[in-house]
Amino acid sequence: MMKRMLVAALLAVLWAGTGPTVDLAWLDAYTPAATAALHAAEPSTARVTWWVAGDPHVGHGSEAFPGQHVAKAVADVNELGIADEAIMLGDLVEDRAAFGDIFVREMNKLKVDWTYVLGNHDFDRTTGQPVLAPRYGARTVQGIRFITLSDEVSGSADRNLVMSDAQEKWFWEELATHRDTDSPIFLFTHQPHPEFAKWPQLQEVLDEYNIVAWFSAHKHRWDIRKDAGVGFIQVNIHSIGGVREDYLSSFLHLDRTGDTVEATVRFRNHEKREWIQVDGQDQVTFTVNLASD
Repeated sequence: MMKRMLVAALLAVLWAGTGPTVDLAWLDAYTPAATAALHAAEPSTARVTWWVAGDPHVGHGSEAFPGQHVAKAVADVNELGIADEAIMLGDLVEDRAAFGDIFVREMNKLKVDWTYVLGNHDFDRTTGQPVLAPRYGARTVQGIRFITLSDEVSGSADRNLVMSDAQEKWFWEELATHRDTDSPIFLFTHQPHPEFAKWPQLQEVLDEYNIVAWFSAHKHRWDIRKDAGVGFIQVNIHSIGGVREDYLSSFLHLDRTGDTVEATVRFRNHEKREWIQVDGQDQVTFTVNLASD
């Protein structure tokens, strides 16, 4: 039992996510700093489910009170009880640092560990500084390499996903470890690939990497294509909050059998607390072949 507790504590440190036990006091003395972490493989044959959401826009004028949309979504996720972890894909707040602590407070009500990436609205409109520390990193889930990237330039200056020099260096080094291998990669960002500032450079060498799927938000609409013409599956999810229909997000199920993972994306309306269809489909499923050991 003690060994399991120690392992759990170690994993909590390694994963650059914010879980239910995080103390909000750090926000008072917050100094933005990029964070990156590499994580050990997590071999498993059981189903793993991630809540993949985006664009809560805490503080947006469409809310009755700041945090309304994310609070309702979190309550539904907790009631469902199927998520193992969660990631919020940017535009966490609406352009003000003061909303950062509200976002963290509501996300900390999740019963699972969670993390985030920054989007173009996650910068204070007065100072231009990020409202939370930019997060990027990589870990292996069910044999698939999850890579997460944050925007680090204020949306008022550039709406594209622009990385710092440190994050960009880390990103290319992380990719290099998987060059010319069969190791499958899932990318998680706020902006979709056409608005990834380094997309032209990545597209030139795309054949060297096994990027299977790219998860994004930003557009406040569903856009899921198995054949996006770029060699990977495009999964652009709808929004928790913001300017259009709200309370919408997705769940990613990963079922591994040997060297094969069946990935299933399902769609949720958190306000109505019901599963929904997108483009007439209850879910989108694709198979991921893992590299042999």
